[in-house]
Amino acid sequence: MTTRLVGVKRPMVHVDPAMGKTDGPHKKKLRTYLGIVACNKVDVTYDNWKQVLTAQKDLIWEDIQVFQLNVECW
Repeated sequence: MTTRLVGVKRPMVHVDPAMGKTDGPHKKKLRTYLGIVACNKVDVTYDNWKQVLTAQKDLIWEDIQVFQLNVECW
């Protein structure tokens, strides 16, 4: 599902991978999207992110990479 019209340039979100911080006017959209992915893909029985299996994290990362925002690391 997309909320962006075909042919419209993707919004840019800058991410500092060392700090995990985002910057730019569309950072809230990215945060909201990541929250939705986490709620849909991660079982609530995990106490923290470190307990989530690497294979599951890899699948989540694949989903994130096809999201409608361009994510650029600084």
